[in-house]
Amino acid sequence: MERPDNDNWLDEALDQAIASHDTQPDFDSWKANHPEAVQKLTSPATPRAGRPVIRRITMNGLFVKLAVAAAIVVAAVIGITQLTKSEDVAVTGIREVTTLSGPLTHTLADGSVVKLAEGAVIGIDATRQRGLEHLAGAIDVTVAKGKGEFIVTTPYGDVKALGTQFKLDLVDGIAENTNEKVQLLSVEVTEGKVEVSNARGSSLLGANQRLVVASDAGPYDFTQDTSLPAGLQKRIGAMVAAFEAGDASAWAANFNMNYAYRLVKGQEPYDPQRFGGSEEDLQRLRQAFADVESPEQLAQMFLSAVNITTPTEVYVRSVRVDETGDHAIAECVQRHSPRHMTITNPKWHYFDNDWWQIDD
Repeated sequence: MERPDNDNWLDEALDQAIASHDTQPDFDSWKANHPEAVQKLTSPATPRAGRPVIRRITMNGLFVKLAVAAAIVVAAVIGITQLTKSEDVAVTGIREVTTLSGPLTHTLADGSVVKLAEGAVIGIDATRQRGLEHLAGAIDVTVAKGKGEFIVTTPYGDVKALGTQFKLDLVDGIAENTNEKVQLLSVEVTEGKVEVSNARGSSLLGANQRLVVASDAGPYDFTQDTSLPAGLQKRIGAMVAAFEAGDASAWAANFNMNYAYRLVKGQEPYDPQRFGGSEEDLQRLRQAFADVESPEQLAQMFLSAVNITTPTEVYVRSVRVDETGDHAIAECVQRHSPRHMTITNPKWHYFDNDWWQIDD
């Protein structure tokens, strides 16, 4: 391992190290495994004939670390140091965090298993007995039972579990229809219970329950929102299930087609609370469907105009019932793919002895 003849060899090697994001070598391990290299780096250079060279690096403080760091980069280039791109170690003070990126399945020290989807990122802090940091994407966690609290920290709150299985998804993107930034955490429990909490509130989830935590709000689960009537909760759940199954017929079933038929035929007056559009919209509807002969036929024509063909994730961020108690509006995020999402405000109204969706 000859010393480079170029006086700028250290600066050039360090430039490469600073510019590289592929690896972060273990400094102490490298020194232990390469004593000869350390000796050569910290000893006087051997003079060459015709060109005396005098260079000495002392084993003190920053300079020796810079020298060995530069040697590590050179060694990595020729294959002496072998690290994977999926693992990144950052040291801050005494806190050492290992960052893992998906897709992969990782077993934690306590036996818990984390499955990372494509694009997912977690951080594992060696100073923590149990748990991890959820940094990006979707993960599926199966917690080893009987070993105490297991906590997942996220940018929007903490998820605390005892012997359970749950899924977390950090959603980060831009809504295509409003250009609004969408940042939220979705928590879905498969088995057991979890508690989700942040500075704005907390919520307890059981098996087959799911909630959403927006970046600026507390945990929200419309099925646990006591301000919502049970019939309305059922309708919202049916809407979400229809979208996630890609089932247009199930989605259309949430609309009152008998009322819509009477409205088209002029048997019902215009009511903005029951019809999700303007009077001009209703007039166009009456002209377009003037020949419709039954609610069933209207439903078929309605379905032909519905663009629900593939499964779509729906996150219900909030639902608000007005002061009269018979009209509600929600704020939802529809995610068609990791980067393709829209914000919608579906509405429901209570009439004909049920809660019916009136707008999508």
